[in-house]
Parts: sequence; C-alpha cells; structure tokens
Amino acid sequence: MKNILLLLLLCPFLAIAQGTSKAPLNGVWTFALDPLNRGVPDKWYATDFASTGFDKVQVPHSFSVDKRYFFYTGTAWYFKKFNAPVVQKGERTFLRFDAVFYKAKIWLNGQVAGEHEGGYTPFEIEVTQLLKDKNTLAVSVSNAWDTTTIPGAKASDAKDAPNVAQLYAWMNYGGITRPVHVVTRPAAFLQNIKVVAEPDLKKGTARIQVITLLKDYQSPDVQVNIYQSGIKNNIRFKQTSANASQVALEGVLPAAKLWSQDAPDLYEAEVIAGADTMRKTFGIRRLEIKGTQLLLNGEPIRMGGCNRPLDYPGYGSLDPDEVLEKDLNLIKSGSMELSRISHYPVSESMLDWADKHGLLIITEAGNWQMTPRQMADPLMRAKYQSQLKEMVERDWNHPSIIAYSLGNEFQSQTPEGISWVKDMGVFVKSLDAGRLVTFASFNVWRDYVKRPEDEASLYVDFISTNIYGNDQLAHLRHIHEIYPNKPVYISEFGMRLPQKGKEEDRIAYFKRAMQVFRQCDYLIGASVWTFNDYMSRYPGTDANGYRAWGLVAPDRTLRSVYAVWQEEFSPAIIELVRINEDKAIVKITARADFPSYVLRNYLLRYGNNSLELHTLKPGESQEVTIPVTGKTLTVSLVKPGGFVVVTKNIKE
Repeated sequence: MKNILLLLLLCPFLAIAQGTSKAPLNGVWTFALDPLNRGVPDKWYATDFASTGFDKVQVPHSFSVDKRYFFYTGTAWYFKKFNAPVVQKGERTFLRFDAVFYKAKIWLNGQVAGEHEGGYTPFEIEVTQLLKDKNTLAVSVSNAWDTTTIPGAKASDAKDAPNVAQLYAWMNYGGITRPVHVVTRPAAFLQNIKVVAEPDLKKGTARIQVITLLKDYQSPDVQVNIYQSGIKNNIRFKQTSANASQVALEGVLPAAKLWSQDAPDLYEAEVIAGADTMRKTFGIRRLEIKGTQLLLNGEPIRMGGCNRPLDYPGYGSLDPDEVLEKDLNLIKSGSMELSRISHYPVSESMLDWADKHGLLIITEAGNWQMTPRQMADPLMRAKYQSQLKEMVERDWNHPSIIAYSLGNEFQSQTPEGISWVKDMGVFVKSLDAGRLVTFASFNVWRDYVKRPEDEASLYVDFISTNIYGNDQLAHLRHIHEIYPNKPVYISEFGMRLPQKGKEEDRIAYFKRAMQVFRQCDYLIGASVWTFNDYMSRYPGTDANGYRAWGLVAPDRTLRSVYAVWQEEFSPAIIELVRINEDKAIVKITARADFPSYVLRNYLLRYGNNSLELHTLKPGESQEVTIPVTGKTLTVSLVKPGGFVVVTKNIKE
C-alpha cells in the first residue's frame, strides 16, 4: 500500500532575537466609527487632524463587542501617536499587525504605508522612509463582507434562500484583534526560519534541516545552534544549498526526543547571520499514513477532537490568555486531542499552547461554502492563496499542526470544486510538504459519489467529512467503499440545543455516535461541533444570539454532556474488579476501538495519592490494588501534564 510519509516540522512565528527588536503598540488608541466613509475625503489620517472628539479603546480591540458600537458593520478608524524606537544608521523599521479583521489600510505621518485583506493572519509593512521621531499612525478597518471577501457571501450563484446566501455562520468581529508592534531590523535581516526534522525511529536520531529565508544579504555566513531545555546540543551542520534569498543547512541530532500528545518535547533552533539572530521552537515527530491508519512516531492513533469557534462574551474573537487557558485545559481534559479546530487561522498563542501541551491540530484557511463560480474566479483564488500562504509561513514550525484543510462544505463534487482541491493541494505542498492535506466534505458520503473521481476527496491525504443526523454508519461505510485505502476523519458531528431537543437527547445522540465510530476501524478521529456556543446572525439562531451547539455554554459553564463526552473520549476505561472493607482492585484498560493510542506515564489518582501505571497498548489492562479508608472512594485517570480525563466513583 502507498505510504505517505510526512516529517515533522517546526513552531512559533515571531521569536525575535539579537539584531531585530520589537516594541509593542498595544494599549490605548483613539477610535471612531465611519459609517458614511468620511475618513478618507476628510483626511482623518493627516498628522494635524483633530481627533479629540473620538473615543479611547484598548488594542487589541474588537468594535463588534465594544458595547458602544455593538455589532457595527462598516468602516472604523484607529489612531496612535508614538515615539520612534532607537534606530541605528542603516536599520529598517516595520509595522507588524498580528491580525486585523477584515480589510486594513495604514497611514503613517499622513502617507499611505500599505494595506491588507484577510482577517486572521499577520502582515508587515515597511515604514523605514516614513518614520519620524514623533509619529501619527492611522488605520482604517472594514469588517464588511460581500461575494469577494473570504469569508463572505455566496449570493452570486447560490440556489439557497437569498438570506442564507448573503450570510456566513459566525460573527464578523471587526477591529485590530491581535497585537501590533514596531519591529526594527538590520539592513540585511532574517525573514523566517523553517525547521524540518526527520526522526529515525530505529536509531533514535533525527536529521535536522534548517532553511533560512534571507533579505538583502550579499554572501551570508549562516550559523545554526539547537537547544533543548536551554542546553545546547553539539550538532555539526553543513550547508546543502544556498542562493541570494535562502540557505539550507543539515545536521544529525543524536538521542532525539520525540514530540507526541503525551510527551510534547520541544527544541529551539537559533540562526545567526551577520547582525541578525532569530530563534524558533520546533518539535520532532514522524507522521505517516499507512493504508487507513494514521501513525504518530510509528504508532497508530485514533482520537477525539472538537471545533472551537473564536467567541467569548465581551471578547468576541480576541481570545485573551485567560479564555485560551480555560478552554484548552477543558479540551485537553476532555481528551479532545486531534481537532479540526476552526474555519480560520487561530492565534499563535493557541498554537504555542498546543505545542507545549500536546494537542494535534488540523488548521483551515478560508473557503467556507464557496460556490463553483467563486472557486473558479482568479481573484478569489489569489486572495485565498495569499491568506493560506500567510498562515502556512507563520505556522510551519508548530509540531501541533499535522494537516492543512483547504476549506469546508464547498461543492466538492463539481469540476470547480475538484480543481480547487487539486490546485490548492499542490500550492500548499509547495510551501510545506511536511503536512497532510485534507478538506471538510459535505458531499463525499452522498449517493451521487459512485467512483473516487466523482469527488475531490480523491486528491487528499485523508478524507474529512461533516456528518450529522442518525445515518452516520451508512455514510461512513459509503465513504470507505468508494475510498477503501484512505483514512477517514469526521471534521464535524453534533446535536444542537434547544431546537433539536433536550440535553438528555444530546447525551443519547453522542453515545450512539460513539458506538458507530467504534465499528469503523478506518476512522482516525472525530471533532464534535462544537466545544463552545458561538454568536451568529445566520437564520435559525436562538433569540439570545447564540447557536447552542457547545459542550460548554458561552461563559464556559460545563453542560452535563461534557462529562459524558469526557468519558466517551477517554483513552481508557476504569472498572471495579472487587472491593471489601479495606481494599479495592481496579482494572484500567486502554481502549482498543475508539479512541485508541498507547498510554505512557499515566497516573491513577485516589484521594491524595497517585500510582504510576504501566505503559498500556490499545487493548491491554492493568489491575491495581488501592486501600479503602473511608465511606467513599473515587479514582481518576490523569494524563501527563496533570490533565484529569476521567473520574469514577468506586464506592459511594
């Protein structure tokens, strides 16, 4: 059978260093709505424009959730006065925006500095020639959408009801939604680093390739160092290729520590070239598709996951650290290890957390239900490729990212949809050949797909599909019949409250779904729709503005279905063998069906005590004897990192 061998990759984008420095521009900005688009003709960007009547906001900021401008759609302006950082002769200065939703135009000191389209990815604008000692920065932002934005409307050729076609399913949270910096660099500087690590599972070594992207060097002398836990590894690198814009070096790392969901070991690559230094974190892992299996470091994995819309009361899509930490702890404790996490690029902070704690992520850029006409439009293709490229080049070092999704629920059975997947798959592999490629299909299980070539899933590394209702087993069997040699991943399934029933109905639905999943040995994962409720103006949304699909409420209050989900997605089952007055024998069995993966360094916790379990392969069990000292006895299974994934009352 054909093996698709993928190698590791990499990690966080910015990790700036010696030679390059950054100064934050977050904090208090001046702000104004511009519903009549008077800002440009009235020259709001001018250095002498009097903005004293405008409001003050804290950037990062979303005007959509600021109660003064609730859910405004249109143009708004942000203004900031700042002193220039210390810049040496010959150095260059840039403005970096981690994200602005959706369109941005930037003026510095009354002059146009640049513009950008795309709401979730970073961009930089060089302002070396515009920078002064005292500076006036103006940014116009529009969160409006139409049939040419990504995300946007699909009204131009859709057969749906007109209102549905004009909308997309999440909120257009507008503003400067992620941090802003002034970045100073040497005249010749490092643009980016790409680390590709190929582990040899038999020898325990890893081949490390460091690709350095250069700007304006003449004959650079590039030096690479690798660190693990702050300790420098003695690796001899040799140059394998070089040109004016790129240098590649390779070396072999002995005794490599592999990255996985339960042992997320990380390394740091340091690159020095002339006056500039850059550091990036990366992990070493081997990802491989073998028949219908997904292998991580040579071992089959089958995992649960979730979709997490960027939405929190009062914050919208800002995703501050306190929300992120709360959510990801709940996700990890719910054994939601392999997730098609969102319809759009997530924050670097989230990926850093996933790298550090061992979450596996399928990341997605744009194309939510594009129509055939849109997918064939050269303008839309160019916009999508721009957003995809920005996402990939930011994220290609994160070991948590295992795959790129090319979109969600577009018409993948049409010639335009098939061409989209073929072309965009080639494009993303040209940027990063070390990740799998997929897309979330809403068509692959339908009766009109009778041959592999009838649908675009023919051209992906593994099939992802959104399946709702009670026909999941028939749908999965149909997919497997058409594509018998491809793994299948469920990118969405779930049941909504309250329109579709009571919480008890959802619990029953999830249990039935898990029974189905456990019958399909070609199923590598399943992401529930959704982890949290999210706001929407899509038809059928509840009167409170939320679509109640979540395992947790908007404020992250746990619903009763979360505990059921946690037990169903636990990689092990806890059973009481027997109990008497002074001791109990408990059996822990690693699931052999779904989810399933090798359990290493897990703990069984009881009271204030913990017992380290043996390594358990799928299907293996261990019996342990624990003392009974009180009227009750509760035991918990604890993942590495301290995440409690299932708790069972042995004696009540």
